[in-house]
Amino acid sequence: MEKTAFVLFVLSLIISPLLFGAVHAWVYTLVFLLILTGNLLLIKSRILQSDKKPAGIDAYTFRWPKTGMLVLFSLFVIYLILQMIPLPDSLLLMLSPEAKAIGNHSLPAISATDPGSLKGQWFPLAPYVYPVRMSLIRWIAYGLLFFGLIQTLNSRKRIETLALAILIVGTFISLYGIMEAYSRHQHIWWFKKGSYTGEVTGTYVNRNHFAGLMEMGIALAIGYAGAFAAMRRKTGTLLSHQKRSFKQKLIYYLSGERLFTRRFLILFCGVVMGLGLILSASRGGIIAGALALLVMGILFVFRKPQRRKGIIVLALFALTSVYALQSGIDYTVGRFMLFDQDHKDRILVFEKTGLIFEDFKITGAGVGSFQYTFPKYQDAKHKQGSFMFGHNDWMQFLAEAGMAGFFLLLAGAGWFIIVTFRRWMHRSDAFGVCFGAAAFAALTAIAVHSYSDFNLHIPANFMMLAAILAIGVSALHLEEERHKEAVRYDYFFLPLKRRGLLAVVVFAGIILWSGQWLVRHYVAEAYCNTVPNSTLNLDENPPLSSIRQAMWWDGGNAGYPFKAARNIMNERNKDPQNAGGTTPAWHASHEPIIAMLEQAIRRNPFNAEYHEHLGWEYSYMTRQNDYMARWMPAADLSMERADYVAGNWVMNPRIHVSLGHYWTMRSRMLSDDTLRQESLWNRAVWHYRKALELLGDKPLSDEIAKYIKAFYPDEEHLKEII
Repeated sequence: MEKTAFVLFVLSLIISPLLFGAVHAWVYTLVFLLILTGNLLLIKSRILQSDKKPAGIDAYTFRWPKTGMLVLFSLFVIYLILQMIPLPDSLLLMLSPEAKAIGNHSLPAISATDPGSLKGQWFPLAPYVYPVRMSLIRWIAYGLLFFGLIQTLNSRKRIETLALAILIVGTFISLYGIMEAYSRHQHIWWFKKGSYTGEVTGTYVNRNHFAGLMEMGIALAIGYAGAFAAMRRKTGTLLSHQKRSFKQKLIYYLSGERLFTRRFLILFCGVVMGLGLILSASRGGIIAGALALLVMGILFVFRKPQRRKGIIVLALFALTSVYALQSGIDYTVGRFMLFDQDHKDRILVFEKTGLIFEDFKITGAGVGSFQYTFPKYQDAKHKQGSFMFGHNDWMQFLAEAGMAGFFLLLAGAGWFIIVTFRRWMHRSDAFGVCFGAAAFAALTAIAVHSYSDFNLHIPANFMMLAAILAIGVSALHLEEERHKEAVRYDYFFLPLKRRGLLAVVVFAGIILWSGQWLVRHYVAEAYCNTVPNSTLNLDENPPLSSIRQAMWWDGGNAGYPFKAARNIMNERNKDPQNAGGTTPAWHASHEPIIAMLEQAIRRNPFNAEYHEHLGWEYSYMTRQNDYMARWMPAADLSMERADYVAGNWVMNPRIHVSLGHYWTMRSRMLSDDTLRQESLWNRAVWHYRKALELLGDKPLSDEIAKYIKAFYPDEEHLKEII
């Protein structure tokens, strides 16, 4: 079981970087299922039977290694669950008043016009639960990859096998990227690159994420090369070289018997990945890689027996620099000339992300929810563009998890670093010291690079970081007993008849829960794509039947009911007769559209477009007897909610035109109430001006003028805007 699990973990680490960094649903579903399956297979081996238990330990005992990572893993599993649990009104107001306000906006506007309907409602800390659930699944997969690896990396051979597999994959990706960039083929497998065509990106769409992989691979290569001082093996037990099969010969060359051959291979891997890092032109990646090397150098100097290892570091980068000078480094240097300009642009996003933190200061807006919350705060300089990530993982995490989550991160990560560093300080052998230093260097590289990018949101890179940390921890626990080396940990021992049984049930339950939601998410995305997927030609507007299937499989994704509503609207609007709003088909369409939009808003109240569409649909319910008493107030409330969650809404300036039209129409309906009419007209003016500021073209001015004249024929109203 352990061997099979180890193979599954290695496969996941090979597949994920090769297939676009595992950023697409079809890839991360596959690799996460491999990880979860591997951990299911390991459950039995985590249970000690009576003939294998240490003295004083009950028979059939569940064990878990003490590595320092358990604290961080457990804290965030609990915290993410807490973000999804509905809380009483008073507690939510104390922890996150903004979450309470957004939660109120999730209630159907048709019923929320009654203030009493807001009383007694429980809402979660994260107004949109779906991205938090997906973040929890990813966190579980990353954590179980680490824990599965430290259990299966139970020998020197296993540690070296995984390290070598990572280096070979990283080297292939670098060589592939260099070939594609300089041959001008500009493809990633079957996908033609639409951006970064002048830079090396390997099998990643984004050069910065490719650079993140390279900087970690370089740290591992240096640590592996330095570990050779401890690789003197005994001979006399193997077959003679002449009698070996091809498979045995290959293992012979790669397993350590031919040290010079493997040293050369590792040196070659380090140089090629260093070359790929430089030619990626990723400034953040190059700076992060350099600081990672600085950390490794300091750690080696700190340990007197390892001071000579600094020569390896210098040799690797000297060779890389020589190759890079002959391979077009001018472009990379040129990109550093633009550092200030690009840095200012990212600082602006950083500042706007800080506004999310100000509104959700204590517990955050929900881990994974950045792309849904940020449009309200987005700066006009980034008009008609959208941000899935904040280009600063530290600030984004602070906005999504709040001060409480950030404190848990620092406490959990700090505890892991302290425990691991103490272990590193007590080791004297080169194998443990060098691989341990590689783990610290990889962690440093990603931590530094995360200041200017979002590598930790790329599944392949997070998985690679978890793997390198597992290699470092396992190497630090490699011990020799009776002339045999094995990885030894201190364990938590839980008797299976008591707490151990509960631990097994919880552990298996976490795996099965994650697995079933992964499958449901993937099947739903196969029916109706909502996750960005640039590498497959997926139908962005599937038929209504497919959307309903997606909703059945994963009802938490607000994108599905919104697409269903839009599908019905598109079908309705194909008939020119519906433009007058008098046909039976027109009136029959409102209720199913309203039902879908209310469902979308109940799941994701952050989206201004959902509220805006719902407001218009409410306003069309003219055949209802209580139209003015109930439906129009609901329409007004929906538009007010759209105002609240939209902010400048620069990612879709057309929404300001629609809101301006609505408030123009509503102000005209209140000719007998001058004060309210003027108030609503001023709202319309603000939205029209905002639309013209963001778009500013003559056709838009003509469209606005035509609409206004239909309600206010005089020129005075028009002059306030155009």
